Amino acid sequence: MLLSGDRETISISGLGDASLKIALSIQKRYPQPIIAVDSDYCFELVLDKINSLEKLRQKILESSYQTIS
Repeated sequence: MLLSGDRETISISGLGDASLKIALSIQKRYPQPIIAVDSDYCFELVLDKINSLEKLRQKILESSYQTIS
């Protein structure tokens, strides 16, 4: 996990359970919606309404170049 110098971007490597759990954990504690985008720009997901690892995995599989909230 990397935090950008301006503290506006957090980079988390991979799509494994640990990486996705970190993203959900950060969203759970952050008061505003966080947008997750993969490095190939295949998905863009708003995390504030995704509350489980299974639901996040489902949204990733369903999405293709669109924002899903």
